[in-house]
Amino acid sequence: MRQVIGILSLLVLLLAGCVSKKEAEMQARQAYLAGQQQAAKEWQSKRPPEVVVHGPVRNSVVPWVEDLTLAKAIVDADYTGFMNPVLVRVIRNGEMVEEMKGIDLLHHQDFPLQPGDIVELVP
Repeated sequence: MRQVIGILSLLVLLLAGCVSKKEAEMQARQAYLAGQQQAAKEWQSKRPPEVVVHGPVRNSVVPWVEDLTLAKAIVDADYTGFMNPVLVRVIRNGEMVEEMKGIDLLHHQDFPLQPGDIVELVP
């Protein structure tokens, strides 16, 4: 549907004679990308908050709840590794905010998670 709108706007601009074909194509492409970005934002805002877990787990997406911690997320993700993970990392907004040894979780060193966090389990 958006491609059709982009093509129609390209034709209108060309027929109006106010821009070159190259400029019209560029404007149509920009309009298309803006529409795609808006659709992605709307889709993302309707999704419930979640935490993503990378590593040997059965469920890589864990719904975020108010009191979700690192240990709870690993349990909810259903960790399938044979041994405890060697390292556990929490990535927030593209930056590592926590790194600990897997054994530290067993010694009650937990970490609160926020929506959108990524947990990396290194076996």
